Amino acid sequence: MWGFSGRHKRAKIFAQRQQELRELLLKRSENLRSTPEARTAIAYCEHCICEYEDWFDWNEARWIWWQRVVIIGGVVATLTGAASLPVSWIAWIPEPQSLARLRGVPAAIVTIAAGYLSSFTYRDDAVRHELTATALWNELVKYQGRAAPYNKNEIDDTSAFLNVVCKIVELESYNWSALVLGKNKKDDQEENEPEEGSLPAQ
Repeated sequence: MWGFSGRHKRAKIFAQRQQELRELLLKRSENLRSTPEARTAIAYCEHCICEYEDWFDWNEARWIWWQRVVIIGGVVATLTGAASLPVSWIAWIPEPQSLARLRGVPAAIVTIAAGYLSSFTYRDDAVRHELTATALWNELVKYQGRAAPYNKNEIDDTSAFLNVVCKIVELESYNWSALVLGKNKKDDQEENEPEEGSLPAQ
């Protein structure tokens, strides 16, 4: 239902394949890229990949969790708001009218979950981190496979590879800082905007 059941199985298969690829690339680096500089560059690239993959898993898990709460909670809130219990089922309760207050609980939970999804950029962050990890993987594969532009001598290849890795990390950090700074700038503009009907400051 909504892909919930097979997600863990797919994630396990994906993690296994990823581990096999990582072991293959590292094993090939012992023969193809044996200089200390190359090993350092590969180790740094792998560290960045692991970090972005961890952030992707963290954000994706929270995005999916709150999304499920909104979907399932919305269904429960609709059903509890429209359905009514037979009197014979609640005759033993001293004040059955107090149960009416519980109808608002699912709707309140859905409101909180929707607020989390709109306030925190779990989905956007997960996509951004996945794209960054994929870009790093692609560069590592090209470097290990000696694909262009990493098909010259060892020093030039390692220098070019490390420069690309650093640029990818810098670009991701720049996009994140631009997002934060843009949000803060927008908030400042909204605070400084005059209220409707008021005159601007002279």
